[in-house]
Amino acid sequence: MMPLDDPRWPTLDHRGRSQGQGVPGAPFVPDELRHLMAHPADGERFVDLWPYLCSEGTAWPAAYAAVPHLVAIARGLPADGRDEYLYVVGLVAMCSGAYGQTPADLPHDIAHAYRQALPEALTLLAETLATAEHDQIMTRYLLAAMAALKGHSDYADILNELDVFAECQSCGEPMLELPE
Repeated sequence: MMPLDDPRWPTLDHRGRSQGQGVPGAPFVPDELRHLMAHPADGERFVDLWPYLCSEGTAWPAAYAAVPHLVAIARGLPADGRDEYLYVVGLVAMCSGAYGQTPADLPHDIAHAYRQALPEALTLLAETLATAEHDQIMTRYLLAAMAALKGHSDYADILNELDVFAECQSCGEPMLELPE
């Protein structure tokens, strides 16, 4: 896993950072990860961070470097406290395409650490689904993450966007066919 003091962090783009330049107010990912390691239950701070890593169908390079840290944080939490972390790991996998796929220009060590973290995320997620209570929406998101971490990206997308598919059905438009 890439150390939090690695000088490459500023070069890893995210939603608020491009080509080494950050938008005012955008988080510096290693600082946020350091905080979350010390305060893993700080859900507000995590909710503020993760859309910078992966959102709008895009997983930015900083997300791949962050995933091993997110899995390490999740590992230290009880099953009922890690769902958000594991959903975001699954979301990065969903937004990446094929299982374990990373951008071609991502440094090899970051891509390798990302891929190495995915099986543990799957194990933690299975435990979380089996032992923690979740409402219907969180269950759906965690099942979407599970599908992504099993390599079923099309199915993961459908589960993640199920509300969109339901809206289409209610407006009379044909629903997308499920992949085989």
